[in-house]
Amino acid sequence: MAGKAKFHLTAGTSVGVTESAVATIEAVASATLLEIGTTQKEISYTGGQKQDVDVGVLLSEEEEMENGLESPGELSLSGNWFPSDEGQASLRAADADNSIRGLVLTFKSGATATMLVQVRQESWGVQKS
Repeated sequence: MAGKAKFHLTAGTSVGVTESAVATIEAVASATLLEIGTTQKEISYTGGQKQDVDVGVLLSEEEEMENGLESPGELSLSGNWFPSDEGQASLRAADADNSIRGLVLTFKSGATATMLVQVRQESWGVQKS
């Protein structure tokens, strides 16, 4: 007998970005959030990859590796570019001044994910529509 799938509905997900820079995850709770869920279509997260540390020695019979430090994860937002959107403007400002913003995802179920983000790249394209 097949089990029932577990999932969160993504329609109705709120995506809030802090209006200004924050220094800690605790500061996000009291910060002003700007809704960018009205322009975003997809959010993709990839956790940080650990570096390989070579721990082989002269007596090793094969390569010996251990996990090293983990790099930061990557989060990508894809959606409609809207120049006057305040949330997008906040992210562009964070890119320009290298500051950290808080990002809060609130799913329709009420589950939340809160994180600190630093913009590393902004890209956009134009296509016929």
